[in-house]
Amino acid sequence: MDRAEADRIDAEANVDDTVSFSRLGYERRRPTWDDTDMAHVAGRTVVVTGVTSGLGRAAAEGFAALGARVVMLARDETRAQTVLDEISESTGNKELALVVCDLSSLASVRRAAAEILATEPHVHVLVNNAGVLLNERLTSEDGYELVLATNLLGPFLLTELLLDRIVASAPSRIIEVSSGGMYSQRIDVEDPHTERQEFVGTAVYSRTKRGQVIITEMRAERLAGTGVVCHSMHPGWAATPGVSTSIPVFEAKFRDVLRTPAQGADTIVWLGSADEPATSSGNFWLDRRARETHRSEATRESDAERQALWELCVRLTGLDRSTSASVTGQES
Repeated sequence: MDRAEADRIDAEANVDDTVSFSRLGYERRRPTWDDTDMAHVAGRTVVVTGVTSGLGRAAAEGFAALGARVVMLARDETRAQTVLDEISESTGNKELALVVCDLSSLASVRRAAAEILATEPHVHVLVNNAGVLLNERLTSEDGYELVLATNLLGPFLLTELLLDRIVASAPSRIIEVSSGGMYSQRIDVEDPHTERQEFVGTAVYSRTKRGQVIITEMRAERLAGTGVVCHSMHPGWAATPGVSTSIPVFEAKFRDVLRTPAQGADTIVWLGSADEPATSSGNFWLDRRARETHRSEATRESDAERQALWELCVRLTGLDRSTSASVTGQES
């Protein structure tokens, strides 16, 4: 199928979010895709967080099926080992490794990063997938609001701690699993822990997902010329345990058109393996196409807010300026 026809099909699916973000949009676009270059990830090392279920498990299995060495990060070692064994059996891939990591705990992230650096000579792809949506305000062991800690601070710290290895492994890629919910929110650097406003779980979650997109854009600028590309993505509306637990009304309303985890994870695997994503950096993707990051000026942050977000992540994760800027020589 030529590009013009693929563009037409994508545009038709993109008109209505109920189609575009659901299984219906995926199924319309899927016949226009070419998977032949995704096999290039074979033999490369891919690190994926949050692998015990949902998108993370599907992404890990997708990379394993393509022949990658997959380093699987999860909080629950017993569950993760079961998943690793199942993926190894289903794909025939024995190059799988498990690292225990709770993304909400800075100490756990540091231990996991140290283990990866000690055992993996290369990190060609890092997929920051693990995330949480809560309907009440809880705090992490570090005293931070738990959604912020899990979705933004933990992945930020993990990426920065692995960054020199990622750069040394170039060409390499950093992928953030965001959400279409980020279209509804702007970042809040004045009240990042949601201490002075009502805690609305979907809004707090969406603000962290907006933050991931901004961090991806900023990191792409900082890593320009290093051979590392950075992308964020929206998996669409997928049927995952997190969706059914955290937003059951949404799950019930759209149950018949939700994507499978594998359909939601397709663009994750494509971003980590195919040729096209290596030719750009800092984009936000849905179904293998770069998409807009704002639908309203109300969600658009200022340059000062972007810088403040980066500084907040550096400060709260305990990274000093020299550590955070080690690759590019720029100040944070």
